[in-house]
Amino acid sequence: MVFPLFLRLDGRRVVVVGAGGALTKKITELRASGALVTIVAPVATETVTALAANGDVLLHARAFAPSDLDDAWLVIAATNDAAVQAEVARVATERRIWLLAVDDVASATAYGGSVLRRAPFVVAISSSGTAPALTRLIREILESALPDESWVTAARALRKDWKAHATPMSARFEELVRAFSERSKQ
Repeated sequence: MVFPLFLRLDGRRVVVVGAGGALTKKITELRASGALVTIVAPVATETVTALAANGDVLLHARAFAPSDLDDAWLVIAATNDAAVQAEVARVATERRIWLLAVDDVASATAYGGSVLRRAPFVVAISSSGTAPALTRLIREILESALPDESWVTAARALRKDWKAHATPMSARFEELVRAFSERSKQ
């Protein structure tokens, strides 16, 4: 069993070992979260090379070395080399750094999820690395079911009213359900 957790990576160093196409989205998401991304890979995609040229990430175009994990909070390893994956896992474990090992469930100490972002919500779904395609499908189903911004606006207005009238917490959920049941009939 895993413990779900959302990480605040703003200003924190994250090391990505590998720079193939599968990592491009993860690197973009890490940057969007404010992480300081360092990529270590002998070969990188054009996108990763461009990010490095723009100063958005730091790219070391070479093989992994244990010192690459100095001061890291999180490491993501996605290489096609089992020996490199094992070395990254060993060093991360020794240093107590969380490791998301793509397609290497046995080495991972953290698992990525399929993420749905619709402000102010962040919904993440994980299969603990065992069925990533199914995880994505479930995210897409939830995305189609999540209400639009007008529901969030209405919920914020209700909360403001509850606070103004000191509505007890125990009564709020039922009132919210009633309000949105009526709203969905419109």
